[in-house]
Amino acid sequence: MKDNIINIKNVSFTYDVNKAPAVDGVSLDIKNGETICILGHNGSGKSTLGKLINGLLLPDKGNVFVMGKDTKGDELWAICQSVGMIFQNPDDQLVASLADEDIAFGLENIGLPQKDMDERIDDALGAVGMTKFKHSLIDGLSGGQKQKIAIAGILALRPECIIMDEATAMLDPKGRRDVCNIVFRLREEYGLTVVMITHFIEEAALCDKIYVMEKGRIVLGGDREDVLLNISGLKELGLKPPFYTDIGARLGFGAKIYTCEGLGDEIAALVSQYNSNITIDKNELKKTPDNILEIRDLYYAYGKEPVLKGLDFDIKEGSFTSVIGHTGSGKSTLMRTLNGLYKPLKGNVYFRGKEVGTSADIRRKVALVFQNADHQLFEETVIKDVMFGALNMGLSEAEARREAALALKAVGFPEEKYESSPFELSGGEKKRAAIAGILVLKPEVLVLDEPGAGLDIAGRKDIADCINNIRLERGLTVISVTHSMEDAAEYSDNIIVLNRGRVYKQGTPEEIFEDYEDLQRVELDVPEVVRLKKYLELKGISLPKEVLTADGLVNSLVKRMS
Repeated sequence: MKDNIINIKNVSFTYDVNKAPAVDGVSLDIKNGETICILGHNGSGKSTLGKLINGLLLPDKGNVFVMGKDTKGDELWAICQSVGMIFQNPDDQLVASLADEDIAFGLENIGLPQKDMDERIDDALGAVGMTKFKHSLIDGLSGGQKQKIAIAGILALRPECIIMDEATAMLDPKGRRDVCNIVFRLREEYGLTVVMITHFIEEAALCDKIYVMEKGRIVLGGDREDVLLNISGLKELGLKPPFYTDIGARLGFGAKIYTCEGLGDEIAALVSQYNSNITIDKNELKKTPDNILEIRDLYYAYGKEPVLKGLDFDIKEGSFTSVIGHTGSGKSTLMRTLNGLYKPLKGNVYFRGKEVGTSADIRRKVALVFQNADHQLFEETVIKDVMFGALNMGLSEAEARREAALALKAVGFPEEKYESSPFELSGGEKKRAAIAGILVLKPEVLVLDEPGAGLDIAGRKDIADCINNIRLERGLTVISVTHSMEDAAEYSDNIIVLNRGRVYKQGTPEEIFEDYEDLQRVELDVPEVVRLKKYLELKGISLPKEVLTADGLVNSLVKRMS
């Protein structure tokens, strides 16, 4: 039997004595060379547990032993070197201007000789596939590349264990796969122990064991298959079961770990006897809405090389447009040009036929919510933060407070937290507060840069539902950058695909996801529903193009079989 590298004995930790513990009586043993997943929604205590394991936090009660050393003892420095931690946002971990200098920072702190340091830097960069970026500026790297440099910095210290604390949450699907592939390859090559803290079920499925946290406690845990097949248990905890396993169970096949092909074969065997095709009733054709935004020959550059290269497209009034593309394709830059925050190098953005300038007036009509809500929150309390824009519009204190309360109610923000500091909120609450701060401006176009970034599945769906409901109630036009193909399929009327600063494709979700091999050529995924539909087509079973969600898929198959 492998020796335990980490022993957690009845550990509790509290940030605020007036609040419930973030970690509450957790006990867990991790064997050398294992891959362990700590799964749970935002605020469940996962990240706090990770920080307790590598000694960034010390337990209020209980003990954490790493290779037999107590984190409360005098060998904490050795423990921190043995257990490296990769954080959600690489910008929180990178300290130097150049990639090699950043990796050298940790090695300098342990007093490694220069000769050995150079060797370790080269080895670490090679291990993560970033050798050619050795002397690159950190600020010029994509999010995925930054995360690889952060991993290299930890790997150069030669740790026994790596903790991935939501390390892929800010990345696109390809970036997530790349980072996971690197970590699990390093596990095989170096015999590392890996602790994967995540809310992505597909990442949990890569691990040997899974432990689910809720309110600071481990409420479900064990071998990978035992946890993944506990569909009802995962759903009760607000977690999303594996897609194919969930669909199979809903169709009555029982709980099994399915691949796309495995589930597709079972469905085909059951429904092939039915010859009827499925149709979906179309709504009556409505009058085509007017363009609210028109983008013509748009260029933008940070240096000599343009980031946006001749973009041309229209946004219809009242529509929900998703902008998708690989990391570095120009999505966030585009969002900042739509309301004049960035002035184009060439070309124009038109709002209701008039050229967008850089005035504050246009930024009230075409309002932007940043990916990181912390960049948009600054006041002492939430209510003051949301009132800020209303006061700047000339409203009285009483009027501004009333408008702020209406905006916070619209986004589902809890009333009991109106007087709380914005910086004490959860990730989802910060997003809602930031959106409310924009809604008081009464915008006509709401532009959101990755509104679900860093949120768990439930939090991401809550925000997406909230935005879409506000759009329908107020007649807003919404433009949203997303890495979630499922969200793009479910909420969008229109999808724009960016690739290397250009519009690669534009159309309805049905049109965009019809040819998923085409999307794979520009490093994008498709919803699992589309993947399964394509496999079923090979088996002679066709489903309507309009079926792009799990519910739609199940309902269509049930309808066909009945």
